[in-house]
Amino acid sequence: MRPPPFVPAAVIPEGGDPHAFALLAAWSPYENPIRFAGLTISSYLRWHHWSPDHRPIMAVLDQADEVFTAFRRPSRGHSQLLDQLSDALSATEEDLPLRLLVVVGDEQLESLRRHDGLRSHLARGASFRLGPLSREAALEACRRPLEAAGHVFEPGADETFADRLRGEGAAPAATVEPLHLQLACTALWDSVRDRSAPIGAGDLVDVDDVLGSFTRRMVHEVARDHFRGDTDKLVALLRPIARQDDTCEELPQPVAQALTERHVLRASEKCRYEIPGRLVEPFLRRAVPAARVADRLAVAAAALHKGWFDIAERYARDEIGQRPDNRTRARAESLLGDLAYLRDDVDSALEHYRAAARHYDATPGSEQIVATHLTAIGTILLDRGAYQDAVSQLESAARRSREPAIRTELAWALWYVGRESGAVEVLDSAMRQSGERPEILRARGEILSDLARPERALKDLRKVEPHEQPSTQAAYALALALSGDVRKAVEAVPRLDVDSDAATLLRAARVMKEAGRDSEASRLACRARDSRGRRPLPPQLTAAADRLIGTA
Repeated sequence: MRPPPFVPAAVIPEGGDPHAFALLAAWSPYENPIRFAGLTISSYLRWHHWSPDHRPIMAVLDQADEVFTAFRRPSRGHSQLLDQLSDALSATEEDLPLRLLVVVGDEQLESLRRHDGLRSHLARGASFRLGPLSREAALEACRRPLEAAGHVFEPGADETFADRLRGEGAAPAATVEPLHLQLACTALWDSVRDRSAPIGAGDLVDVDDVLGSFTRRMVHEVARDHFRGDTDKLVALLRPIARQDDTCEELPQPVAQALTERHVLRASEKCRYEIPGRLVEPFLRRAVPAARVADRLAVAAAALHKGWFDIAERYARDEIGQRPDNRTRARAESLLGDLAYLRDDVDSALEHYRAAARHYDATPGSEQIVATHLTAIGTILLDRGAYQDAVSQLESAARRSREPAIRTELAWALWYVGRESGAVEVLDSAMRQSGERPEILRARGEILSDLARPERALKDLRKVEPHEQPSTQAAYALALALSGDVRKAVEAVPRLDVDSDAATLLRAARVMKEAGRDSEASRLACRARDSRGRRPLPPQLTAAADRLIGTA
């Protein structure tokens, strides 16, 4: 569950979760993923109309372990993927009739159960543990998919296959691991898919070869990432573990974690870790050749996703050192830009994103990707207070792409430089071209609220209810107060904490001013003016904050 490779990390909003962004992009693989950067799961499901006539929405989150094991920046109290899933599941049946399948490993199940919002859903008994399969269950799992595809086994061939999965030594295992069955059945399917004759014993794949190949491939990857390709060193550490020798050395934690995630290791008492029994013989019997890197950038992206920044940087720079073509160089520069951005080195991030944009620009058919990188550059400049430069970059991006997310970011940049009418015009144009998309309505409603145009603001903001972001909640409260409904406005002010952004604080201050609570308005305005958040108040709103402070 990784973000698309050509979407820079800088375009994900401060309160956004890269896991949620990756999930939405996976659910809509044929749409430009940048349009999901500001959406929550509930907003996505509502605005993509996945439930015509309120029929159930069937959704899957596979490999959910990555929610717990992949790198993420500090949440700063914002809603993250599990919170968003909980919110979507807790919506009314008429609003979001969601049916969600989450696939997670045993190691992370308790983390899932400890989540306050998901605990009640799991407590309903709606969970199923896929454990080792009995011989009979393994036989059925081998037969039925092949039968559905028009293939059958000769008498006894399926039983032979199941027995080989259990191991053919003196003491075969009583059960079959689902992963091992999946690997062997995939190999069998690949070998017989173009045949129509029944599958006989002579057609069966060598299960030891399949499992040995899998184990070698996983060891290759870990040696490549953690031992600079020194496979012999990793194999030397693993052999005593495979034999369960008393002399087995302690594996470095990142290495053990990587092998466990790849199902080559599991928890044990004797050596802390063990290799699953069915993999031991294939691993010990077959040599593991030196690790090779087929795609350095795929390795770099995977390492970045895990937070292994040094590994990611090494492979990305190695790829650049090979003097690749423009597209490959652009991918490498973009990865280095993500790496710098996640390290909070924004100067380097700008340098690499600009290089990526140049190399993509030299590649035919890359207009949308160039626009996305220009948006990342503009977003960073906006965060740094370089508002005019941000407008220039975002205008260039908007000329290349009509994506609503890009035009929305341009509107915010115009708002920050004091061109409020221009910001509204950009959003009006985006609405005419793309329809009433939530990010456009939300941005226009917030800006109109700040401009004291409550009727138009309320019209937009009511179309994106329920309001999921504090900034939107505060804008809605301000629009209510300015329209005269002060009591309801005070009730609509979001909960404010140390992470509240400057615009949200100022909107709350203006509500309190309308309610006659001048001292509270002054206090909130001070917090807004002095905020050290990602984006401070723009000049015109700083003046508004000063006026509130001065009238306390």
